[in-house]
Amino acid sequence: MKAVTHPAPARTREKLLAAAADVIEADGWAAVTMGKLAARVGVSRQTVYNELGSKAELAKALMLRETDRFVERVTDDVAAQPDDPVEGVTAAFRHTLEAAHANPLVEVALGGAQGGREDFLPLLTSQPEAVLGRAVEAVAAVFARTYPGVPLTSSEWAVAVEAWMRLLLSHLVQPSGSAEYAAGQMRWVIGRMLRP
Repeated sequence: MKAVTHPAPARTREKLLAAAADVIEADGWAAVTMGKLAARVGVSRQTVYNELGSKAELAKALMLRETDRFVERVTDDVAAQPDDPVEGVTAAFRHTLEAAHANPLVEVALGGAQGGREDFLPLLTSQPEAVLGRAVEAVAAVFARTYPGVPLTSSEWAVAVEAWMRLLLSHLVQPSGSAEYAAGQMRWVIGRMLRP
């Protein structure tokens, strides 16, 4: 008789996060309930609470998951421009902006049409270390590793990346033009930083 195996907790957690993202995309943040996630994944409500905690903790987990994906995209973009840091950083900015506009979770996080500002937005403002801090640290390390010839220390890279991130968030919250226009602004700014 074959032994019954149970999925590893990490796999269950990932399935729950994916289910939450699907519900948000279809019906918005307000439609997300622990019972609905339990039914979609085929686990008990207690398992959902054990894996994710509260709904606010679920919001944080979703945003950190998106942050990790963002870092992966940035890594790919700069790897495609290994000899030109200005173009690599600008390409990462433009692609991130375009991807964010098409991402329902980012729309919810920034208080878009599907709502959810009350749970998501504080992660980007009152708890910046959760999302912004993690992104700045990871992206600064990617840029420094990819562009060792740029004469910036690790702390200077962190300052440059934080400015880069804040300009990105500004264009997401209050766009003043197309993604191409925003990327042009970033090209000028990052050019000044990296080519004094």
